[in-house]
Amino acid sequence: MTKLNWAMVGTGLMAELILNDFALADGTNLYALVSRDPAKAEARLKEFNIEAKALTFDEALADEAIDVIYVATPHSEHFAQATAALEAGKHVLVEKAFTMNADEAAKLDALAKAKNLFLMEAMWTKFLPLHNALKAMIENGELGELISIEANFGMNVPFDNSHRLFNHELGGGTTLDQGVYTTTFNRWMSGSPIAKQVTFGNRFANGADAHADTTFVFENGVIGHGISSLVSRYGFGGRVIGSAKTVELKGQFWNSRALEILTYVYQGEPTRELIEFETKGAGYAHMLQAVSAAIFAGNTQCVEHPVSWTIENMKVLDEIRANIK
Repeated sequence: MTKLNWAMVGTGLMAELILNDFALADGTNLYALVSRDPAKAEARLKEFNIEAKALTFDEALADEAIDVIYVATPHSEHFAQATAALEAGKHVLVEKAFTMNADEAAKLDALAKAKNLFLMEAMWTKFLPLHNALKAMIENGELGELISIEANFGMNVPFDNSHRLFNHELGGGTTLDQGVYTTTFNRWMSGSPIAKQVTFGNRFANGADAHADTTFVFENGVIGHGISSLVSRYGFGGRVIGSAKTVELKGQFWNSRALEILTYVYQGEPTRELIEFETKGAGYAHMLQAVSAAIFAGNTQCVEHPVSWTIENMKVLDEIRANIK
């Protein structure tokens, strides 16, 4: 076997973003697109001119040709569908946020280990060339002593309770959808456990969290700040500030293709160095390829993003949401 057969569950936005990247990932074949209504899957595949099967979830579980199931449905469905896929003997990749809470994440981890199957949260940012280069800059001391981290994911979207972003029962709200990025960026770049976190925010009338402003104090002394919002235009910027240099990520911080290194001399204008990075397709191919390679190697996790890290992240997200009144 030279390629693993993947089935992607869900025909919404994530499918729209990711489908074309399967063909760019070594060792990876999009075998099927899964939907409760196979006609929707067929329409998506036709839209992207992709030859693959259109299956129901039960059909995908029963198909022995499928090696990996990628769960890309609303958050409320992740735990049940990932559990069913693992029970069926499939390797599993689950969209972020991984589950509705840390308890569900731990249960999935235990099941995957018992079955000796691959399991991972689809945090694709951790596999992108730019972000790994930035992480190396921090660890190599190129920025000096790391002082602080900032990540914003804020937009003002008209409330629609029928949409997964807002529907509380589907796991809607800013933290699980956007805050998972800001929190991951802060924790990953800091390279340190959290000593303390403080969150301020507010909720929609249906109970879903609308705005979350969190400050992280890490054990190594770094201060992190993450803002996620569905009601304010904070934008999508990310910065890492060191004692010698500051790095600004251009565009959306979680999918940035270029970063700018700023070097200040007292109060003068900084010198600026722009570095651009090549990314395969929409950027998801790096993650898909890494997952396939790990499974081929007989590994049940990717070292870049182990499930233990995801469980800890879910605990942080649980606390953020608990502190929003």
